[in-house]
Amino acid sequence: MTHKQLRAQYTQEFKMEAVRQVRAGQAIAVVAKVLGIPKASLGNWVRQSAKGDLSGAGADDKVARVSP
Repeated sequence: MTHKQLRAQYTQEFKMEAVRQVRAGQAIAVVAKVLGIPKASLGNWVRQSAKGDLSGAGADDKVARVSP
């Protein structure tokens, strides 16, 4: 009998808080271990955040930016 593995979904707020901790000087490995998430996922979020592409479950994929 095979079981389909479910992919975890994280809220935008969770991702942004994890990224904030890394930017504050914590190592990716340490933050990932404390939060119980894969290091690769956190590393991806940090890269996406640097490019301005970070989105996640519970967040709009494309948010219209209003310029003054």
